[in-house]
Amino acid sequence: MSVNPVLLELPDLVSLKEQAESLSLPTNQNYSLTGFGDKKSPFRSRGLDFQEVRVYQPGDDIRQIDWRVTAKYGKPFTKLYTEEKEQQIYLICDLRPEMQFASQGHFKSVMAGRLTVLSAFMALKKKNRLAYTIFGQKRISSLPNIASEDLIAPLLHELTQEPSERSEISFSEILSHLGSVLKTGASLILFSDFHDIKEQDLKYLGQLAQKNTITFVHLYDEMERQLPKATLPYSDGENTFVLEGKSSQIQKAFSSSWDKQTDLVRQAVQKYGLGYLPLATDSSYLNIFAQFCWGNQ
Repeated sequence: MSVNPVLLELPDLVSLKEQAESLSLPTNQNYSLTGFGDKKSPFRSRGLDFQEVRVYQPGDDIRQIDWRVTAKYGKPFTKLYTEEKEQQIYLICDLRPEMQFASQGHFKSVMAGRLTVLSAFMALKKKNRLAYTIFGQKRISSLPNIASEDLIAPLLHELTQEPSERSEISFSEILSHLGSVLKTGASLILFSDFHDIKEQDLKYLGQLAQKNTITFVHLYDEMERQLPKATLPYSDGENTFVLEGKSSQIQKAFSSSWDKQTDLVRQAVQKYGLGYLPLATDSSYLNIFAQFCWGNQ
């Protein structure tokens, strides 16, 4: 099925369930936009919580021997584990008007929506509890944690609503909203371009990261990193403009804006140990994201 590069369409989003069910993953790799971040996955866990150690008994898995305790007491001890509590996955999808852009490939908004749905199907497959928040269209749409596919229908409905021209919702407001709805111990995945992240947001991110696991999925277009040295027509959906990319002044302003944005993202990722995955609009982003989250499991 061909994917509409500028609009989220229901048939395509529904088809992602089949892709999630049949996903075959290669070995995980480390993806990096500017040499920072890590490959910490919001879904990766060993499925068990450490409980205690006991003296080794015949039949115990030798791979679970605690060698430190064994050396201390001179006889083998085995680590015991209990099943982890079901994981709380919180999906945050940025569909603000600034996300409706790509010079090639798919709009960032299309990427964010498709990745959110794929994540929902994969998380439900792994028996995780789910919640989501969508930002855009001058509103915030949320659904609290549930443990069934009852979440999918309202999620698809929200994602396929007509986009609006403008939005007054800022990244700071996104963080404020999350602080009011998040429960301790959630695994938070934020799909955004982080175009309006500000220095004052870092402190609030740190507070969220103290009690939750946060992963940034950074969606970007190559033209946002470096403006082509050419005369470029562009449109806001109603009017057409011309951008003089040959101007050194405009080139410098573009570069400065990108550097400032990515530096703040870099600070947040490194200071608070966030998961980080950059995805370009012209990349095979579904496969890369799946590899990042579920490879080596």
